[in-house]
Order: sequence, then C-alpha cells, then structure tokens
Amino acid sequence: MASFFNSYFLPFVLVANIFNFQTSLCDTSADEALIAGICRQVQDPPFCLNTFRQILAHPYVPEEVTRAAIAQSLQNANNNRAFIEAAKAAAKDKETQDLYVICDSSYGLLITVLQDAAQSLAKKDYNGLENDLSKCPKFVSDCQNVLGRKTTPEMLDRSRKQFDLIIMSKAAEDLIKK
Repeated sequence: MASFFNSYFLPFVLVANIFNFQTSLCDTSADEALIAGICRQVQDPPFCLNTFRQILAHPYVPEEVTRAAIAQSLQNANNNRAFIEAAKAAAKDKETQDLYVICDSSYGLLITVLQDAAQSLAKKDYNGLENDLSKCPKFVSDCQNVLGRKTTPEMLDRSRKQFDLIIMSKAAEDLIKK
C-alpha cells in the first residue's frame, strides 16, 4: 500500500510544488511590472519604488496599490501641513505668514479630498475616486505657486514627493478594472 501511495502521490506533490513555485515567481514579476509601470510616471522613480516596497505585500492588486498610495499620500499631506503650520508660526513677516496661511488652506483641502478618495475606493465608487484624485495636484501646485521665491528647499522636496504620491495614486487607480 505504501509503495502504491509513494509511486503515484509523490510525483503529483512534486509537480504541484513546481507549479506553485513557478506561479509565485510569475506573480512576483507581474507585481514588480505593475509597480514599475506606475513608478515610471513620477519625477522620482526610486522614491516611488521604495515607498511601494515598504507599504505593500504580495500579491499586488490595483485596488490595494491604490489604497496604499492614497494612504501614503494622506500621511505625507498631514506631515506637510504640520511643517507648513510650524513655518507659518516661525515666519518673521506678515507677508510670509499670509503665504503659509494659503498653503495651510491648500493642504487642508488636499487632506479632505484624499480622505474622500479613500472612502470612494472603499465603496468601489470609481467615478468618485477618479474625480477626487483629479483635484489633488492643484492643491499642491497652489501652495508651490503662492510661495514662489519664498519657498525653501525642504518645502520644494516635500511638494515634489507629494506630487509623486498623488501621481502614484492616480496611476494605480487607472489600473483598476471598472
């Protein structure tokens, strides 16, 4: 009985394991291709790749990638808003303080719209999601434009990363089968 079992069952297990190994390799390469495709669309592809690798687990599905990108964008927007509030408080002149008030308002709106986008995704309201994400770049550019020459290298870097996170969210959203 044992030799019957060994002669028929063990080859089946071996073939199943080989198939599973090959399938998991294919999934990993498909996952990496999905992420690489998104990251080719941003200003800083290494930032994009590192961000996704830190916050995602395999397999990557467009909804989960979108959710993770929106969550990361929201976290970054909250951090940027805190930075803006501190810069506003530290500003010595009224003009600079007023500029940071505008940036604070822009980032407040960005945070609200990103929260709406997360809710739209959770409800599978893809039209709402697309509409929400399409508004986001304007809020970041409004802040950059208003600061103009009064911006700082750190604020420029923060804005660049925020733009990339928004692009990552939008690119991932475009991959969702609707």
